[in-house]
Amino acid sequence: MKRIVTVIAACMMLSFMICFSTHAATKATTKENVTINRSNKAKKKNRIKLTGRSNKSLLQTVASTESTTQSVKKEVATARRIVKKEEDKKLKYSKAELRYMTCIIYCEARGESYAGQKAVGIVVMNRKKDKDFPDTIKEVIYQRGQFSPVRNGALSKALEKYDKYAKNDKFKGEMPSCLRAAKEVLEGSTTVRKDGKEKDLKNLLYFSRYLSHAKFTLGNHQFK
Repeated sequence: MKRIVTVIAACMMLSFMICFSTHAATKATTKENVTINRSNKAKKKNRIKLTGRSNKSLLQTVASTESTTQSVKKEVATARRIVKKEEDKKLKYSKAELRYMTCIIYCEARGESYAGQKAVGIVVMNRKKDKDFPDTIKEVIYQRGQFSPVRNGALSKALEKYDKYAKNDKFKGEMPSCLRAAKEVLEGSTTVRKDGKEKDLKNLLYFSRYLSHAKFTLGNHQFK
């Protein structure tokens, strides 16, 4: 009987110890889980903070870059305006003068050599400087009875073509050569090269297919 009671008591003690150990282990696991959860929440919160900071930093960088780009564009635009003004100051002629000179050369000599084109422009400039002719290139060209392209409408068509090319900043056909000749003449050049020699035309005021008492012949034009 005593042995039975002892066995029962031992079983109860063992059962109590097992329950206590299980409870302690469960409590420890729960505490550990709580700690892990808190740690995970903290990490997640930190990630959110870091992400927020990263996004904010990124936005600030983008905004700064855009601002810098706009600033650079403004500086470039300003620099271009300054350069253009300086170039305009250096020019001895206006855009309108270049336009009319190019077109009259185009009408009168686009089929001629470059020297022939330039010679026509020199005559126009000589007239502008001469006291017996008008004082502007446009007035010289439009002087009554002087240039046939004015009378037959060819000059008007050439001016339209010039404006179209200038708008696209791309001159085609014979126009680029005439444009180059016009620039040289407007800048003050009075000479042309023929047979390897320079010929000064600063005193010539007329040109045509045929001129009595012509002083100089170049291509299909005679000059005096």
